[in-house]
Amino acid sequence: MFAAGSVQLLVAMAVWLLELQGRYLGLLPVPTWFWPPAWVHGGIMLYGIFGFFIFGFLMTALPKWMAAAPLAPGEYLPTFGLMALGWLLFYGGLALPLLAAPGLALAVVGWLRGAWVLGRVIRTSMNPRGHAGAAVAALVAGALGTGAYAWALLAIDATGFRLAVELGFWGFLAPVFFIVLHRMLPFFTGAVVRGYREYQPAWALWAMLAGLVGHGCLDGFELTAWRWLADLPTALLAAHLSWRWGLRSALATPMVAMLHLGALWLAAGLGLFALQSLLALGGVSWGGLLPLHAVGAGFFGSILIGMSTRVTLGHSGRPIAGDRWAWPLFLVFQGVVGLRLAGEFAGLTNVAAAAGWLAVFGAWGAVHLPMYLWPRPDGRPG
Repeated sequence: MFAAGSVQLLVAMAVWLLELQGRYLGLLPVPTWFWPPAWVHGGIMLYGIFGFFIFGFLMTALPKWMAAAPLAPGEYLPTFGLMALGWLLFYGGLALPLLAAPGLALAVVGWLRGAWVLGRVIRTSMNPRGHAGAAVAALVAGALGTGAYAWALLAIDATGFRLAVELGFWGFLAPVFFIVLHRMLPFFTGAVVRGYREYQPAWALWAMLAGLVGHGCLDGFELTAWRWLADLPTALLAAHLSWRWGLRSALATPMVAMLHLGALWLAAGLGLFALQSLLALGGVSWGGLLPLHAVGAGFFGSILIGMSTRVTLGHSGRPIAGDRWAWPLFLVFQGVVGLRLAGEFAGLTNVAAAAGWLAVFGAWGAVHLPMYLWPRPDGRPG
């Protein structure tokens, strides 16, 4: 799953860079898509990349949360095979459009099977089910969103695409990323900060999830001027959690600092959404997709680097503290996010942001992708 996600990080942005360079620089001809370019880019970024990493993580971590046995290959390989084949067909659909929707349908089948396997682990466990159950519910929302995306492409339905965006961003990705942070970040911080007191209130988990889903509902009904009712308290809660989770104390440990700094992007992005909504209430249009990319690139991308590096090292038999590449690449990626945010006001910087994404994740993949393909150096299976 992580290997497929690592490849998708590059393929997805290469497709978009081809569009952007043609739009702003004219170095190569602009691709002629059957669908609006934003539909192609948005769908791939929401469903084609992070789903592989999320399933790879949850299919390893969730059984441990539930004190259950590790999943057998017959439980996770069908999900991987169907999702991978589905996205291969989708890319074929960029040239032969009839392939795209069936490809996404295959991915949905694999996705739902994976969610069912994880749900079965939860049902047979006596451990607390809050984080695990919420994560599986978000996976189901992701499957529904992928199905809505398939329908949008098949029927050229703008309403279907809008539903796919809201489900993917606010029903799937933002909840899953926050659930994992709430479950894991206090534990990771406590392992490296002397005297740290874990802060993991259940009310904060459910309040944050309610705010994220609430944003999606308000957005879906085009109530932009009232989104602040969800965004402002959620932004304040995210900032509160960042402070209580011990950001300053954890900065000396890069592997944990990346997760803390990524969490700050959630608070910042939700704050920008709240500002945008309040300005809209006063009749002022501002920001465009800037808040969306503060969360989508800043929060999702930063957490992805931190968490996927940690999981890759730990599960390939390598010392987590021994990685010399992730922290510098993480810092460079913060500049990439800044370029994308500036792109709302100077379109050419979007080209630089896409190129920067490819550079960062290309370098990250060059170091870490081989770890998925070669035997563990400690001699253990895997």
